[in-house]
Formats: sequence, C-alpha cells, structure tokens
Amino acid sequence: MSVVRETLEPGPVGERFADFYRQEYDRAVRLAWLLTGSQAGAEDVVQEAMTGVYRSFDRLESPGAYLRRAVINRARSRSRDQRRDQETVSKLQGEPSQGDAAEAGLLELIAQLPYRQRVVIVARYWGGWSEVDIARALGCRRGTVKSLASRALNRLRSEVEQ
Repeated sequence: MSVVRETLEPGPVGERFADFYRQEYDRAVRLAWLLTGSQAGAEDVVQEAMTGVYRSFDRLESPGAYLRRAVINRARSRSRDQRRDQETVSKLQGEPSQGDAAEAGLLELIAQLPYRQRVVIVARYWGGWSEVDIARALGCRRGTVKSLASRALNRLRSEVEQ
C-alpha cells in the first residue's frame, strides 16, 4: 500500500483513489488469479488495471465496473500472449489455499474452457456477479452471457461425467 501512497498526487482524487484501491484490490486479484492461474500474473494484471483506473478516476462514473472490465481485458491479453509463446494454460498453479482434490480438478477443467466462458463461470459462481455486470465487463449482451454460461456448464458436465 505504501507504493500507492507514494505515487499518488496529493489532493482529493488521490485520497479517493487510495480508498478505492484498498477496497477493491483483493477482489480484483482474486478475479485475475481465477482467470490467469498465476498469483504473480494476477497481481501484474491488477496493477496495470489500477493504473488505468487512476488515470481516469475523476471522470469515471463507476470505477469498480471499469476496474473489473480492465482486469478481464488484461487477463485475456496475458492469456493470448502465453498462447503465442506456446505456453499452456491448462493447469492453474499456485492455488491460494490447499483446497481438496475435487476443487483442484474443477479449477483445472475451468482453466480449459474458452476464455469468455471461463470469465462467465468465474464471475458468476466465484464473484457472484449478475448477468448484467458480466455483460458489461465482457462488452456483450445479457443473452450472450446466458449462452456462454450454458455452453460452459454443458462442457464442464460432460468432462465431469467422463
């Protein structure tokens, strides 16, 4: 947190942003971790997203929604970069808790979903987001969120049944 305080400009925007940062950082990292599978990668994604939020903070109507969308977009870019470099994103690494084998297996299956389906599942079931929030974050319609969720759940069910 001291890094944030040292880099913020003095004044009401800087203080409001520092409060926002403290309030949103952990949730944003959790979201990014579920999307990237890497704690270090998640922290990088969130720092980049927070930088973008800070630049526009005084003009944003809903900085939380902007942050979530920025995290999703940066995590997607990171995923594309990893694929381009021939790295696999098939396993989640560095789980924040030990968890049981069933949870680890489920997280592995979720990591294999196409990116937008993964976002929908993570946001809905781990983040508790509404369809409207997910649609805004992905830049799509609510019906698209429903179809992505349906496809993802069908795929997860078929994998679990095998």
